Parts: sequence; C-alpha cells; structure tokens
Amino acid sequence: MRRFEREVVDYELIKAMLKEMNIANIGMNDEDGYPYVVPTNFGFEMTDTHLNIYTHFMKVGKKVDLLKKDPRVCVEFSIFNDFPDKKYKGHYHDYRSVIAKGKMNMVEYDKDPETWEKGYNLLYTCNHREIKPLSERKVVPGIYIGVIECDLKDVTAKSEFPLRTVEDVPFLNVYEQEDDEIPFDISDIIADRKARMNK
Repeated sequence: MRRFEREVVDYELIKAMLKEMNIANIGMNDEDGYPYVVPTNFGFEMTDTHLNIYTHFMKVGKKVDLLKKDPRVCVEFSIFNDFPDKKYKGHYHDYRSVIAKGKMNMVEYDKDPETWEKGYNLLYTCNHREIKPLSERKVVPGIYIGVIECDLKDVTAKSEFPLRTVEDVPFLNVYEQEDDEIPFDISDIIADRKARMNK
C-alpha cells in the first residue's frame, strides 16, 4: 500500500517540489559501463509536455567527453527531512524525490545566445539568488549551458507524506504538531491511482 502513498503524478506538485531543491545529480553513461554521476546546481522550466533542466559546466572535462559520445542522462533531485525523536503519523522522516530522463544539449553563447542567457538566468532564479545581468559582466563566461529536455512521461516523483496540494510540498515541522499516531488517510490517493491504472 505504501507505494500508492509515495507516487506523485500532479505536475504542479512536481514543479513545487523542484522549487524546494537545489542540487541535481546528473547520471551519464561512462565508457566502463558504470554510471558517472555529477552533482550540479540547476534551473528549470516546465511546459505542458516537457521538463527542461538547465545547468552549467566548463567546456573541457570528463562530463563534456561523455556527453559528446552519448547525450542521454538521468537526473535525480531529492531532499530529506529526518525527525528520529518525534514520530508523526507512524513516520520518523519525510522526503521528496524527482527523477527525469532526457538528452543533454550543450549550448554555447555564440551559437545560441537566447537559450544560453535563458538558462543562465534560470540558474539564478531557481537558486533564489538575484540575477547578475550579462550586461554587468566584462565578458560572457566561457561555459556551456546544459539543457536537458525531458518528456513529462519520463518524469517521476515520490514523497513519504502524501501530497495533495502545492501547500503540502514544503516539509511539515512535526515538532510544532500535537502528537499524532493515526496513519495518513490515503484512500482517495489509492482510488485515484487505481482509476488511472484501469484506463
């Protein structure tokens, strides 16, 4: 039954979850057959059909070499809230996680300045920093802006506590709640999942 509780299928909820996160772990296909995973900061935008993830990196290095050979990546985002001394509704922790698959496009400023600057700005806003306009820089940073385009069908998300609205996404401060050992009522979530599976 817990698998019903954890799945998140509402894209507005996923968008709200991503706004709470600040690290993207990007998995690439290494030549030795093992995944090569790199943590990066990120920006994102979501359309009706895609999640587009923006990151940045130098123009030389192992990431670039691997991505030129195989642009397919898997991206993982997660945050975890632990409260081992305060059990709440049968739980000692809560988490949010998002996984997406897509292809990385490495954008250079001189070849696509519009996409490059869009990604540059989203990296600031999604990390809650004030944008430093390119016009205030002496030179444009010599970096790639990486754009990972993920079809929404390749985006999955989970949480420990059930999420029904965007307001549920930030972690609940269980220390401010009265003691509560009654499990979450997730009958509506289970019914919705079964209805989707039967379509």
